[in-house]
Amino acid sequence: MLGKEFEGVILILVLTICFYLNFYLMKIFDQKQFSALSQKRGEPFISIYIPVSRISSDSYHADKTHLKNQLSKAEKNLREEYGMQDRDIDRLLSPAKSLLDDLDFWKYNSDMLACFIHGGEMEVLKLPVHVDESICVISHKPYLLPLIPELNDNGHYYLLLLNLEQIRLYGVTRNVIQEIELDSEEVALSFTEEEEQDENQQSLQGQGNVGSARAMYHGHGKGSDEEKKVTIQNYFHRMTNMLEPILYQNPLPLYLAGVEYLGPLFRKASKYNHLMDGQVIGAFTENDMEELHQKSWDIAEPLLLQERIKRNENFSNMEAQNLAIGNDRKKLLKAAMTGAVETLMINNEHEHVWGKYDADTHEIHFSDKKEKDNHCLVDEAAVKVKADGGKVYLVESPYMPGTDNVLVGTLRYELPD
Repeated sequence: MLGKEFEGVILILVLTICFYLNFYLMKIFDQKQFSALSQKRGEPFISIYIPVSRISSDSYHADKTHLKNQLSKAEKNLREEYGMQDRDIDRLLSPAKSLLDDLDFWKYNSDMLACFIHGGEMEVLKLPVHVDESICVISHKPYLLPLIPELNDNGHYYLLLLNLEQIRLYGVTRNVIQEIELDSEEVALSFTEEEEQDENQQSLQGQGNVGSARAMYHGHGKGSDEEKKVTIQNYFHRMTNMLEPILYQNPLPLYLAGVEYLGPLFRKASKYNHLMDGQVIGAFTENDMEELHQKSWDIAEPLLLQERIKRNENFSNMEAQNLAIGNDRKKLLKAAMTGAVETLMINNEHEHVWGKYDADTHEIHFSDKKEKDNHCLVDEAAVKVKADGGKVYLVESPYMPGTDNVLVGTLRYELPD
């Protein structure tokens, strides 16, 4: 009995260690990558999204099963709707099938796995986006709607941990938190490391009896608290000048965490336009991610609710000026395809709206089902609005404005009747 209890403790320890070792650092997925992906075409083009686990006690069997089931669905559709032969199907899907036997691939997951298969190629994204169920769409272009939350500020934000040992940046949503990879050669991530380097340099200069004035100016280790704060703020100036171009790749609200006195110093140094009020106070490390997640969400959620209220009020005001559409799906989709939509709000529980947009005649043609030559018009409209510099939000049902339960939008200009 003692042996089994000991094995249980060891298993928990192993899983905990794996969580922190395998909690891979994600890169920022930005509008430029989204735009490049939206230009891809294929006959056919397969888009698969599945929920995945960051840690697993069954060698990621459940995650593999999700992918295997979607690949089986793709096989069936390719055979029945596209008339493809089995050998051609196997050749097309073989890159994705090979993932099923690659344990190392599954060890470094996030929360959603996206696979895009086309023309003998496969592109894979691992993103901290919550998805309730698996999706498989076969069309002539990628299905991209599940990626929208990664690109906008509708409950998605950055959290910067101001730890002088090492600055850490996280991408956060209501359901997930994940560290974003920062290159220490591109961003000065450690104040204490710089401090040690300067002290070593000071020591070498002292031995050579040269450069003493410079050493006194740059040295971090001595002096009053106020002098130390000035030195830290100077560090923040350098660090944020390197960090902010990275944040602007996909600009989102930025919240701060760390001991209380560091927040004001960083704010004086920062020029980031989306730096938000409030701070998660405490001496945190990378091991406190779950606490950081909950406490930062407690700060962000009320502001998110205010933004939702403002969007709904703005929709009502715009609708009164004939600058919003809430009850004419066809008119709104056409407006989106022609560049007239400024903000598109989509019910996150919407069903596919299959059909085609004829760019020559500017006509929308709906279909009752998925066919070989059509696509989800909601997805197509969302991609077009993003391409035109507009905003797209996936919205929970209770917060959807207007009368259409699928999508509503505000316009750049009034449309003719």
